[in-house]
Amino acid sequence: MQIPSNKIRFALPSKGRMGKSTLEFLEKCGLRIHRKNRDYIGSIAMFPDVQIVFQNQSDIIRGIEGGSLNFGIVGFDLVSELMNSYSSETVIIHENLEFGRCNLELAIPEEWSAQSLEEVFVSNKKIRIATKFPRCTERFLEDYRTQFEIIEGKGALEVYPALNYCDIIVDLVSSGETLQANRLKQIQNGCILSSQAVFIGNRFSLEQPEVLEIARQLLEYFEAYLRGKKYVQIFANMKEADPRELTRKLFALPELSGLQGPTISPVYTPSGQTWNAIHIIVPKNQLQKVIRALRSIGGSGVIVSPTLYIFEEEPLCYQQLLKTIQSEVGS
Repeated sequence: MQIPSNKIRFALPSKGRMGKSTLEFLEKCGLRIHRKNRDYIGSIAMFPDVQIVFQNQSDIIRGIEGGSLNFGIVGFDLVSELMNSYSSETVIIHENLEFGRCNLELAIPEEWSAQSLEEVFVSNKKIRIATKFPRCTERFLEDYRTQFEIIEGKGALEVYPALNYCDIIVDLVSSGETLQANRLKQIQNGCILSSQAVFIGNRFSLEQPEVLEIARQLLEYFEAYLRGKKYVQIFANMKEADPRELTRKLFALPELSGLQGPTISPVYTPSGQTWNAIHIIVPKNQLQKVIRALRSIGGSGVIVSPTLYIFEEEPLCYQQLLKTIQSEVGS
């Protein structure tokens, strides 16, 4: 159960790439973390009741599990490894914060002829597998009914096969460059799981209204940033004096409809002509298509600006969190 505290504790990775990426993500969400030197305690100005705690990811998961921490950001790979089918004390509040992406992959020596997982285990020979993720590896290989021995490794696993500590490895892979440098290769069907940063919380503490409210506010910022970075704002002058006719032209082209519809306002030119200006929010990956569509109906002076945040309806993941808590209370 939760250890009493006058602060709501939010744990972040203390170091490494994940630690740096987490701080960058929170800052982009508008949540700047204040930390003196290398202290293990920090704060967020807009959340005075929240205490930031810096720990390694394994300790964060154990802290959430034990109730000494209310929230944490960690990699899904470690959640999968340390939480066997997820415990009743821990809930994943947001399953993809869109950073810290990597895959837990099986890798074999380059000189092996095998190209797929099935080919690796085609013989009756017991395969020695070095990994920091024994549970995930065992669960994955159970379906293959093959002989293997798990060797729990620490440090750089890529050198283990060359030193004959093992036959193959299971490790986290981002670019694959480290594997190649150590003469290892990935194989077909060898991806055990895809991982990214997740936001987790202690289920029992989330039954407290003040903790649940902090979760809701954090999710609002996370979702607003994640949604906003996928869109851009378009401002353009349109050679059309009648707003209703301009609206008809815009809605005739689906890519110009915006999130709910365009904002239209009059523009008074030096020549006395009345134009209209529009403001729409469009997907960033459709920008060129949008600009061509605007030009086709008389658009000019197109200005594109980033969209920092888009706050819409209550985040879907918060609604799902409420259902999870309510089902637990009712059971």
